[in-house]
Amino acid sequence: MLSHRKLTRRSALRITALAALSAGVAACGGATPAPATGAEPAATTAPAAAPEEKTTVRWQDWPDWEPNLERIMDKLAEDLPQYNFEFETLGDGFEDKTMAAMVAGTAPDVTTGWGPIFRIWAEKGQLLDLNPLVERDFTADRIGDFHKFQWDGMVAKDSGIRFAVPFYVNLIFLFYNKDAFDEAGLDYPTGDMDHDDYTQVLVGSMKRDGDRITRWGGSIAPTAYDRFQVHVQSYGGHVVNPDDWTECWLGKDESLEALEWIRARLWDDNSLAQPLQLQGIGQATGTQAGPWAAGMLATEEGGMGAIAFYANESPFKFALTHLPEGPARRSTLGTTDGYAIYKGSQNPEGAWDLLQFLTDDYFQTMVTETWGGIPARQSLIPNWKELIIKSFPVLEDSNMDAILEALEWGYPMTTEEFKVHSESQTAIIAALEKVFSVGDTPVDYFIQVAEEVTAINREG
Repeated sequence: MLSHRKLTRRSALRITALAALSAGVAACGGATPAPATGAEPAATTAPAAAPEEKTTVRWQDWPDWEPNLERIMDKLAEDLPQYNFEFETLGDGFEDKTMAAMVAGTAPDVTTGWGPIFRIWAEKGQLLDLNPLVERDFTADRIGDFHKFQWDGMVAKDSGIRFAVPFYVNLIFLFYNKDAFDEAGLDYPTGDMDHDDYTQVLVGSMKRDGDRITRWGGSIAPTAYDRFQVHVQSYGGHVVNPDDWTECWLGKDESLEALEWIRARLWDDNSLAQPLQLQGIGQATGTQAGPWAAGMLATEEGGMGAIAFYANESPFKFALTHLPEGPARRSTLGTTDGYAIYKGSQNPEGAWDLLQFLTDDYFQTMVTETWGGIPARQSLIPNWKELIIKSFPVLEDSNMDAILEALEWGYPMTTEEFKVHSESQTAIIAALEKVFSVGDTPVDYFIQVAEEVTAINREG
């Protein structure tokens, strides 16, 4: 979530679910007096058995759980008293740091992650196969309660291992600043837009002071591997051949057309803010939401994982709607945010018990109540809208129905992944940076990139 949620990073925090009290009680008692001379010896009893030592389960997750950790830990102590739980916050660069800890044998037992991150960890053989545990403990009804695109997306294509169970659903939507559109005299964006309509929205909502842009039409994170794909997919293209995950399809016409639409918005009319144009704005404005909270964007393709930050930090009225429908289909990113168990865990059963707790009603309801997340379980969706508005009243007029529509219509698509994913993703991100951030390379460059990525996968 770190790449697609705007979070506060803090130092690592460890909290143990239960304190060992017996030692303290013993230390407070006085010594037993010796019997008087000549008295009958006191009856003796066998020493009490030492309490069974609890095993520790280490859990790595987002720092925005910190305000509610006491509540979570109390519930864990009640439901799983046989374990001590240690909570560790992740932060900047956690993907690489966790990978290094896995190789070193020091990684947490349980960690969160999503799509490309899980793929790389699984590719390196560092995640436990959860299939045997799922078959043992999950009923068919419980499995069917997860969103199918998420559940199915947590199985490795090559090895067949189940590397994670769902945490929450992150979907990408178009957030828009109502005040900006009112000022520009424009209608609000709607879910029936196509990309031509979207272009008009972006260009029309820009604001300038002379030659200087003071408000861009939008921002779309064009160099993020899992974000640019939604536009490629909506044009009918793919990053990866759906029938052969060794072949890159970014060089095909449909993909190139979508990539050119992005490039033109970034560099021809600059209605989309270029990545370098937004650097440092968050620090300058003192906010987490950066240019959005500063009113410098009329729209933003943002994730529902950050909905609490939009709700808390937007100093203006806002709402959200579906991303534009492409020439071929409607698409949005549906993430595989989940929980995995480190293969080197010394306590896999305790880790698995924690995963079951994290997918149960109590914790899944907290996902919505505390930061507005969409539950990973379909049976909890009917109450989601009511709960999120109760927690964040500003969202009552922000079109939360669009999220329910996306889930009902079933159009979210997971991140496309390669057989040799780590190296392939690195090559593609470098190309995205060259075309979209630097801006001196035409999109035809992706024909060459596709050939190179295909070679990586077929030679690897």
